[in-house]
Amino acid sequence: MTSSTLKILPFVFIIVSCDLLTTRTPEEPHKPGSGNIPATTTQILFQNFKTSIEDKILENYLSCFVDSSFLKKKFLFIPATGSVAHHPVLNNWNINSERQYFNNLKSQGAIISISFSNRVNTPLGDSAIYALDYSINISSNNLTFAGPYSGSALFKIFLDSRNQWVIVDWQDIKKENQNSWSDLKGRTY
Repeated sequence: MTSSTLKILPFVFIIVSCDLLTTRTPEEPHKPGSGNIPATTTQILFQNFKTSIEDKILENYLSCFVDSSFLKKKFLFIPATGSVAHHPVLNNWNINSERQYFNNLKSQGAIISISFSNRVNTPLGDSAIYALDYSINISSNNLTFAGPYSGSALFKIFLDSRNQWVIVDWQDIKKENQNSWSDLKGRTY
């Protein structure tokens, strides 16, 4: 053997013995938005909505709302009566406000639990009015927004061009002497 071959031989041995040139089985990519089922029914839409909040997955949360690429409508949030006086930011609430509120809520590391009750779905063809009572509990060291929130909500939902239900209008309704979802949004924004 020549001296140059003897010099290369240890490197070849290292490469072959370390298995550096063989391919490995690829790992599945991390999918932050996984677990969201296409909302082909109103029940799936509101299950996705609830789960996205409790799991704090922004992509899934935003997918519950109208996307003008698939439906030529704009999202509208109507805050609970009296909430705008305490939280003026609710005045011109839009989908970007939803994103900011949700990101802020998520960044607090709070434990969020939500329950819906007294659901009433009134179909109107390619749209529906979905009414429900909600109860939200937020466990957090940040006392600014920790605690219970409850109220009622009226959602106007539509089928978009993908044949999926999406929230277009959301009206929050305050229960007497209780913090509402509007208060949570205003405090967290």
